[in-house]
Amino acid sequence: MNTNNPFQNEQFRRLVPVVYGLVTLVIGLFALTSVVAFMQLTSSGSPATPTQTTGTPTPPTPVVAQLSEAQEHGKSLFTNNCAQCHAITDEVLVGPGLKGVRERTPGDEWLKKWIRNSSALVAAGDPYAVQVFNKFQKIPMSSFTSLSDADLNDLLDYIGTAK
Repeated sequence: MNTNNPFQNEQFRRLVPVVYGLVTLVIGLFALTSVVAFMQLTSSGSPATPTQTTGTPTPPTPVVAQLSEAQEHGKSLFTNNCAQCHAITDEVLVGPGLKGVRERTPGDEWLKKWIRNSSALVAAGDPYAVQVFNKFQKIPMSSFTSLSDADLNDLLDYIGTAK
């Protein structure tokens, strides 16, 4: 028997059913998620109509204002960089919800410094930075040093659309 062939190794043979099981589980979860998403789409995809059973009208879906091109860019930046830890609402995830962030922080220039490198602000002893850092279990925020001022303005403008 050739012991150099990894496919003839007993440990490999014991792992094959486990790997198949994990792949099956992932495919099943994906299928379930797709079905749930499809069901939500089909149940909410029609315009609001009065309820037939109670006679109480269903409130209309609020009209969302069109985002400017800059805000769309900010939305993309938010989705790709921020949404893992922050909500655009006031909901707290890993970090604070960002609704109203311009009003509750020292200003846009401070926010740009914070987004680019929050750890540097904390290390420098910035009182507001230290307060936020301590409030959120001293979990450091990722640094986004590659974002330009224009990127950050677009991001903050998008966050400002939160109602």
